[in-house]
Amino acid sequence: MKFGLYIVAGGCLVALGCRDTTSPGPASTGPASTGPAEGSGGSETSTSGGAAGSTGPGSAGAEGSTGPGSTAASTTGPADGTTTGNGATTGPAPVCGDGVVEGDEECDDPGKIACFNCIWDRLVFVTSDANLGGDFALSPGNLDYHCNHLAAVAGLLINSQPRFRAWVSTSTQSAAERIEHSPGRYVLRNGLVFAKSWDALVAGEILNALNVDENSETQNAIVWTDTRPDGSAMPGDHCADWTSSAFKSDAYWGDSSAVDGNWSLSIGLATNPISCGGGAALFCFESP
Repeated sequence: MKFGLYIVAGGCLVALGCRDTTSPGPASTGPASTGPAEGSGGSETSTSGGAAGSTGPGSAGAEGSTGPGSTAASTTGPADGTTTGNGATTGPAPVCGDGVVEGDEECDDPGKIACFNCIWDRLVFVTSDANLGGDFALSPGNLDYHCNHLAAVAGLLINSQPRFRAWVSTSTQSAAERIEHSPGRYVLRNGLVFAKSWDALVAGEILNALNVDENSETQNAIVWTDTRPDGSAMPGDHCADWTSSAFKSDAYWGDSSAVDGNWSLSIGLATNPISCGGGAALFCFESP
């Protein structure tokens, strides 16, 4: 009597020689397939069946893939470049000191003292004439002209082009709206720094008194401003917007010798505001 040899395979009794259903077969191409080995970047020709949202290692970069080795939808560009949100590379960031003016730089010459951190210094001065008012029509245009006239006489203008504006406010425009907001330094005629930047200036971070005139001479004087230290306008008629020298009109003033908020609005024992029939100096800011 012959006995056949049987084994249990695949959950059923089969005769020896039947193909074992647990033995390796052809690679599956169905949805359950994992992609290339972990760390592989995948490719567009991959036959992996992973759908969007696949989490298997080596997934070919389908949308939402989180597995190791997946290929991101956007590139980050070269290490020395700047990448925007859509993956575009904009090139290397500007380098201050390389001699090339680019990006937000205004200058790039380490040999020039006035080029600090690749931003030109802005010159500021108090006028040598400390008796402005009463004897001429004020108006903002004339005040700016007075700043530029004194600057021209002192040789401070470039190609005779007006570059200065008076630190004064009117009924329609504050000093902060009249003066350029520079990220660079505001520097006195003698080279000392008045404030490190516009933001520092209006925050009250004054380093030296603005008491140096266009000729680099010291002038401790009262100065027409009608302006708070942050550049906002004081209430009032501003000497009829700087057109009146009538004693019945008045305006606020600052103290050129102060190294705090009193530089623009003096608050102390002296009378403030004063009559527009009196005289005072001006603060002039380079605002090209």
